[in-house]
Amino acid sequence: MSQQFYLPTLRVLAQRNEVQVQALVDPAASARTPLAQAFPGAHQVESLAQVKATEGALAIIATPPRFHQPQTIECVERGWHVLCEKPMASTSNECAEMIAAAKKANRLLAVGLYKRFFPSSQYLKALISEGQLGTLRSFTVSEGGPFRWPAASPSFFNKTQTPGGVLLDVGVHVLDLLIWWLGEPETYRYSDDAMGGLETNSRLELNYHGGARGLVRLSRDWATTNQYRFVFDRGVVTWKVNDANGLTIQIAGTPTGLRSQLVTPLTPATPDSEIRPAPTNPQSFIHQLRSVVAAIRGEGTLLVDGEEGMRSLRFIETCYANRTLLPQPWFTPTEATRATQLAAS
Repeated sequence: MSQQFYLPTLRVLAQRNEVQVQALVDPAASARTPLAQAFPGAHQVESLAQVKATEGALAIIATPPRFHQPQTIECVERGWHVLCEKPMASTSNECAEMIAAAKKANRLLAVGLYKRFFPSSQYLKALISEGQLGTLRSFTVSEGGPFRWPAASPSFFNKTQTPGGVLLDVGVHVLDLLIWWLGEPETYRYSDDAMGGLETNSRLELNYHGGARGLVRLSRDWATTNQYRFVFDRGVVTWKVNDANGLTIQIAGTPTGLRSQLVTPLTPATPDSEIRPAPTNPQSFIHQLRSVVAAIRGEGTLLVDGEEGMRSLRFIETCYANRTLLPQPWFTPTEATRATQLAAS
């Protein structure tokens, strides 16, 4: 996250004099080096205790989840605001402690669920809440594939550092969006393939007040369509994962679907020359950080504060607490029984 997302984002904002990178913190010099090359004026230190930053600075925490709670609390107690990467913490209890510490210190706590800043995500929220296509009847989400993220450590697969698998990693974004769009479901059924370890595949069935039904399938080893599909009374909308400014819409009664690129808001008098594409994925990430900086300066409010960031994690915890084993027909009956017992233990 630091190298692929925050480095280019901070470089853009630093070049525009919107931020200044004061310190790079990591116990491993090799992890600091790529960022140090981009920000040669920043101090390189091994721990937060060595940082000499001004009060009111912003600390970006992009460490494995088990470090989020103690590092966030240390930062806000030192007078810094915090942008904490997802998942917000290892448990919702830790989230609550982080929120309480930030409130006590009168510091802002933002959570890095940046997909809320996608124009496509915001468009979908409007379609669902405003009902232009009628009532939402059903949806499917299929996301993931063979794990290829260039991880800087094995924390993704170490249960002592990251307490969940694909549902906690990929699913925290998915469930954050679904809760933001639809609220929490009335009932659900969750299953995965974890048998004492971390899940690689998961399946979540959701039922909402008003009758909408959803199915979420996530994977770290099987290729998926990487697509969200929403069926409304008067149309169908599909969204490709991570396409920040694109949607496909089929309005009921029309002969074909419309593959669209979202553009900046239009007025009846907007000339063609002023129509611009809505922000891309990288631009949305920049917008997230810029909005946090604006909130620190009193020029706006946080879109994803600690309370919002905790909601998806709290729901993930309930899924884990009520998990059942995914069907795995390649096991013999004896092996399947043993696997079910292991998953329940």
